[in-house]
Amino acid sequence: MNQELYNEAIHSSVLSRQLISTLLECMEYSSISFINWSVEVLRIIKTRLDRGDRITDEVSGITYTAKTFREFVKKNFSSYITSQVFDNPGKSEKVYFSLEACEDGYNLLMADSSKNKTYEWISSLSERFSLVQMIATGIVYVKDVRNDSYQPFISSNGRYCRYDKETGHIVEV
Repeated sequence: MNQELYNEAIHSSVLSRQLISTLLECMEYSSISFINWSVEVLRIIKTRLDRGDRITDEVSGITYTAKTFREFVKKNFSSYITSQVFDNPGKSEKVYFSLEACEDGYNLLMADSSKNKTYEWISSLSERFSLVQMIATGIVYVKDVRNDSYQPFISSNGRYCRYDKETGHIVEV
């Protein structure tokens, strides 16, 4: 994200309109990179307040205390971000992400629910093993039903494979 805004969060006694609006804008995106940047910047501000720094919000004019900053975060950010900033790591809220194809690979996007499917069943090989494909990538995996583990299906040429629904064939990538 923006290094200048990150440095502002570390050093400035005034949180600029641009920093506040960038943080709030991050709530419109569900990409993990935006979420992680927001959490990191908010943690920095929290740490500075905890050590006694005086930090003023240029937009509202409020000089934050630990309590008023927590209220600001709780009011304007998701419960997941709030828990990441203020709770101990073991008590932080858990959120799930899904994969979405993008130009350079895949983006991790916050899922609407923990019930989103990651894999799609192709066929059962035996009572113990099934073939599944990762929905986002189409890559075929062998699922071990006994221990609920997944291993990529690798061809004899050492390549990953995809399942072609039209032909019913597993093809090398």
